Amino acid sequence: LVRGGQVVPPYEYPIPLDGRETWWSARICPRCDSHGTLTGFTIVSRDITDRHLAEARVQELNAQLSRRLEQLLAPGRDSTDLRLEDLFDLSELQRFQDAFAEATGVASIITTPEGVPLTKPSRFCRLCQNIIRKTERGLANCCRSDAVLGLCHPDGPRVQACLSGGLWDAGTSLRAGDLHLANWLIGQVRDESVDEERMLRYAAEIGADPEAFRQALDEVPRMSSEQFGKVAEALHLLGSQFSLLAVRNLQQARFIAERQRLEDQVLQARNLETVGQLAGGLAHDFNNLLTSQFMHLSLLRSRPDLPESVGPSLDALEASARVAAERTQQLLAFGGKQILQARPLDLANFLTKVAPSLRLVLGEGIHWSEAGTAEPLLVEADEGMIEQALVNLALNAREAMPGGGRFRLTWGAVHLEAPQCGVRPGASPGSYARVSVSDSGPGISTEVLPRLFEPFFSTKPGGQSSGLGLATVHGVLRQHQGWVEVSNLPGGGAEFTLFLPLLIKAMEPSDNPLAKARSSSAIPRHPGQPVLLVVEDEASVRAVVVTILEMLGYRVLEAVDGPDALARWERHRHEIDLLFTDMVMPGGFDGRELASRLLAQRPELPVILSSGYSRDLVRDGLPRTGVFFLEKPYEVSQVVDVLRQALGDLALE
Repeated sequence: LVRGGQVVPPYEYPIPLDGRETWWSARICPRCDSHGTLTGFTIVSRDITDRHLAEARVQELNAQLSRRLEQLLAPGRDSTDLRLEDLFDLSELQRFQDAFAEATGVASIITTPEGVPLTKPSRFCRLCQNIIRKTERGLANCCRSDAVLGLCHPDGPRVQACLSGGLWDAGTSLRAGDLHLANWLIGQVRDESVDEERMLRYAAEIGADPEAFRQALDEVPRMSSEQFGKVAEALHLLGSQFSLLAVRNLQQARFIAERQRLEDQVLQARNLETVGQLAGGLAHDFNNLLTSQFMHLSLLRSRPDLPESVGPSLDALEASARVAAERTQQLLAFGGKQILQARPLDLANFLTKVAPSLRLVLGEGIHWSEAGTAEPLLVEADEGMIEQALVNLALNAREAMPGGGRFRLTWGAVHLEAPQCGVRPGASPGSYARVSVSDSGPGISTEVLPRLFEPFFSTKPGGQSSGLGLATVHGVLRQHQGWVEVSNLPGGGAEFTLFLPLLIKAMEPSDNPLAKARSSSAIPRHPGQPVLLVVEDEASVRAVVVTILEMLGYRVLEAVDGPDALARWERHRHEIDLLFTDMVMPGGFDGRELASRLLAQRPELPVILSSGYSRDLVRDGLPRTGVFFLEKPYEVSQVVDVLRQALGDLALE
């Protein structure tokens, strides 16, 4: 803090002391330089124990409220086991009870329906509490009387003389709808019409001391039956209001819990969407790097002077690159950026065909069962991506049952109305194909459940899992305009349910622009060396692609983005035989818009669109023949194949 008499800023420092907030503050000479000379210091300390206690109390109350709501509204909980203290603060009820007893002059207590006290007694008289209830027979009589008073009487209070015959009692029930929560009992006031001798005979019946009974009886307040009836009616009205409030509290608690659940779902969906965008962006960059690697590997292998000894190293590099490419495809699937080759698919028929493969994935020791409708379930889907999602779910189930277990696959159709969609973020009313897979494993803990579909999240020790399996399932379903739900099963195990929109009618092959593009071969032949306009913003990818194309015999014009490509086009539009462009680029517009501009001037121009990910190229792309797609990362053989399709007879061997 002080070096050579100079204080180093800042000039205040906290001093850690238990239960106190303490600061050391330096006093600096105002005429000295920026560091200043220490002329003294002050220590300010104050007791913050009360503040800490208050903060701890607030945290405790919040935790209690959370636990209360969680217990009250836990999934599958039977509402018949709700208690009064679940809906009311008993200390607040005690205040109401005490105030009612003081205002009316009657004794009062709230008990469970079985008669167990929930509050402390208010204004209990000595006769009842210390004499009658101290005898075995007197206590039994009082309990029987209380039980009758606590029965449900919705039309009014229950008023009766206690078994002593000389004291008035009354009661009303506290309810939440049809659920009996508690009894509110009042009484211990003397019926003025009953003479003392009758009461003393009751003392002898229960074995109480006659003289003590007589003295205590003189202390009991007197009240006419008419007046006690009015007090009992007031109690019934108050109890009815508390019963109505109990229903409202229950509804409010359910509303709060439902809103919190929906907010958590929306937040989780937004988090997954954000992570998905990040994953898609990373995958795009990785695909560019992998494309460069694959192309350079092809260049190295094509060299005639390549030493034979480097072959194994090149094989290892290529194997690592392919693993990285698979991981990248999983990232693209999670982010909903994988190129979707959708077509009408009968999901019911598809599941029966893919079932043997899933059984092989599960392995021995796991019992397989399946059940589903034989009716067609027509969806628009990428068959390979759906199979990938199911394989990942099978792998997840196998990991959950290392010692064997049961796996079940079911499918069918379901129609969701608006209320059912309200609890499913992103869902809309309509008909869906439903595919469920369940296992008999230990289920999913509440801590893991919110993070289940996050990429790279895994419960296994580091390095044993990529953490992309379930993330891929989530991304595949989202890209198909569907979703996946997960729940724990009663008795153990977990169930994953996939929802895919059902098609109203099959798509005709002529409706699919991708099919048109791939069937086209009407490309005019041009003499001489074909000229390709290559547009790629990633320098490493552009350099190796240009090198490969020139080695294949093509003449190449390079461009780094859309505006640069337009400039090249203006100078060489009559020479260019094909546009080879990346989809995602800087410069103000992407490859699809660039292709649209050039095709407006030359409709017969062949176009190859290349992408590491796609915003559904089939729907948002160019619905015409002569447009082809090349998915990154690609290799030389794939480039050659797509050039042959696009250029036809003009393509070079």
